[in-house]
Amino acid sequence: MPSSKENSGMSMESANRFLEAVAYDEALRNKFEQVDSPEDFLRISEQLGYSFTTAELMALAKEQSMGVSVRRNTGVWKWLRGVKWV
Repeated sequence: MPSSKENSGMSMESANRFLEAVAYDEALRNKFEQVDSPEDFLRISEQLGYSFTTAELMALAKEQSMGVSVRRNTGVWKWLRGVKWV
């Protein structure tokens, strides 16, 4: 049985794969257009084969945006700001 640390690592890997996928796949982002809650967001993510918490996704988004001084109003970051996942 994997430890909670291993599970967390696997979840973070899943969150990372998710962010990479939605960054390049508009059709995937569109699947989340009608999301009304974090629970809906996670349910759809799980149906698509991803497994992470909103806290893990938030931590990863913060980590990946550290040191970014110019924010473009495009792509996955704009999408994350608009979808109800937190």
